[in-house]
Amino acid sequence: MKSGCLLTVLAIAGVACSSSTTGSGEGGKSSTGGNAGNGGTMSSGGVLGSGGSSAAGGTTGSGGRPSSGGTSGPGGSGGSALGGSPSSGGRTGGTTGPSGSGGTVGGTVGGTVGGATGGGTSGSGGGIDAGVYVGAKTPGTAQTGDITVNPATVYQTMDGFGIADVWIPQSTHTPALRTLFWDPVNGIGMTLLRVGIEGKNGKPEIMGDAAFVDAPDVVKYGGKVWAAPWSPPASMKDNNDVNNGGHLNTASYDAWATVLAAFPAYFKQNAGVDLWGISAQNEPDFVATYESCIYDKTQMNNFIKVLGPKLQALSPPVKVIAAEPDVWGNTWSGDNYGTAITGDATVSSLTEIIATHDYGSNNSSYTRPSPPAGVKQHIWETEIYYTNGAGIGPAIDTARGIYSGVTGGGASGWHYWWTTHFMDGGTASNPPKRVYTMGNFSKFVRPGYVRVGISGVPSSAHMVPFVSPTDGTVAIVALNEGSSAQQVSFFVSGAGWPATVTPYVTSASSNLEAGTPIIGAAGRFSGSLPAQSVTTFVGKP
Repeated sequence: MKSGCLLTVLAIAGVACSSSTTGSGEGGKSSTGGNAGNGGTMSSGGVLGSGGSSAAGGTTGSGGRPSSGGTSGPGGSGGSALGGSPSSGGRTGGTTGPSGSGGTVGGTVGGTVGGATGGGTSGSGGGIDAGVYVGAKTPGTAQTGDITVNPATVYQTMDGFGIADVWIPQSTHTPALRTLFWDPVNGIGMTLLRVGIEGKNGKPEIMGDAAFVDAPDVVKYGGKVWAAPWSPPASMKDNNDVNNGGHLNTASYDAWATVLAAFPAYFKQNAGVDLWGISAQNEPDFVATYESCIYDKTQMNNFIKVLGPKLQALSPPVKVIAAEPDVWGNTWSGDNYGTAITGDATVSSLTEIIATHDYGSNNSSYTRPSPPAGVKQHIWETEIYYTNGAGIGPAIDTARGIYSGVTGGGASGWHYWWTTHFMDGGTASNPPKRVYTMGNFSKFVRPGYVRVGISGVPSSAHMVPFVSPTDGTVAIVALNEGSSAQQVSFFVSGAGWPATVTPYVTSASSNLEAGTPIIGAAGRFSGSLPAQSVTTFVGKP
């Protein structure tokens, strides 16, 4: 299932690295999505234009280095190089309250969101209740053939979308690239950054100092920065090697947890911002030839009981993220890391996020393992990559993976693997299409938005809707993998239906391009899904 090709050094050096057809992530993980990208250093490539899509930049140079491109053209209307600014919308804050008759009480918003922030099930009536936006319009009526969006049926609250910059040197993450990644107006507005903790020397160090320039931008735009370790020092492991798996010695649990607990202060000293969370271990189920460490579910729980209190005692407290298995199935079955976490009251109370990687999943699948009922933690997918190249095919692969993780897997957060492969085939001024399809989610589905119900979707398309609980903004992401355009009509039930809706399209010829606003009437509006495209319909009441 996995093939050995260590990209951690080769890609940064600009050396092409081939692998099996199952793909290669950090070191050859199976994603059925093709080989790892040639990597290389991304040159600055100019800056984003003032509107419309980016103008053509340079072509990919030898050795996997995207060559520098020109600046983007002035573009058309839309207000930014990526199709206009996102709709405003706050995020739910605070902690989750107890389950109420309408579902779970959601943080500072104070209203009732059934089964969203706290993992509870929707109560009688479900939906968005007191203290959360409900609208004041007269509800309309669906017509035959309408796709119905139901804001009263709620699922998880979203934390955002992001990427890792592990092993990436600071020099490659230029201001133009950081704008593309993190700015919600002039870029795609990702809000989650995963950085790496180096443990070779028995003290906290960064795995790639691009994190020190990325992190301030992420935090500036309201996102979260978190870190994952690849291996404890060799002296703390039973194989006396940072590579090739091995286990953390039980006698070293406290010492290694102390090193990890020192990382947030080190990170703030260098990046100037606070770290939000730390993972207990990257891929505890995968013996890699590079830095790695193996924990079974019992060992993972025992280590969290040592690490968690140390992170909670910091100022500000740092969250525990676990267990990040290589394969999603090992979260709820197989190795059962997630099941073990939720089954131990102490460990469950210490763990904020249950995380998984998505290697081994069928790249064409629209399903992922669902969390058991009653899970209180948010679910994050924290590493995967798909097919090489800059075209619409690899871009739809990415959108399909996000859709599957968010719907079937119940993920509140979703991460691509690392920036080198994310930018494969493009530059900051002429990004690959996958950047734009990530933007179809990250730019418009902001932290705090809630995934809501949808029915009547034709079998030839896949759609997932979200609603802002603060202002009622609706964002519907629609995938059309077919070879011809589809005409669709939507109905948004309830009293908060959008007055106007703007489609943002990524296709072979469009880069998150804003279309003509569509006027809604009594909850209904119609639109078109171009062939081989991802479209986000964004509307405010």
